[in-house]
Amino acid sequence: MNSIGEKIRIQRLTKNYSQQYMSFMLDISQAAYSNLERDETELTIRRIYEIAEILEISPFILLPKPRFGTYINYHNFMITIRKIRQLWTSKIRNKKANLPEHINVYNSDIEKLPNE
Repeated sequence: MNSIGEKIRIQRLTKNYSQQYMSFMLDISQAAYSNLERDETELTIRRIYEIAEILEISPFILLPKPRFGTYINYHNFMITIRKIRQLWTSKIRNKKANLPEHINVYNSDIEKLPNE
């Protein structure tokens, strides 16, 4: 997996830009820019955006990929919702079954609960 500095270096070489040009555009020394490419200096988001603008690329190309993905697995989400619903309805049924006798609950109300 490429580091941010390595991604910057690859993009810079693709554009055929020198380190001196990049350092001039970023208003830093060439040595400081070299440290960026070697990951010896921590980059801020603002600096990544500046570099991406000079390289005329999206800053997201330079950023690392998310560790756990960027989407919700719809199938697993629906399974979880179904389990929560089953648990919830079973708890309601248990509560209604154990109600004191002075509270009226009609069987028609219990039958309206989904059977799962």
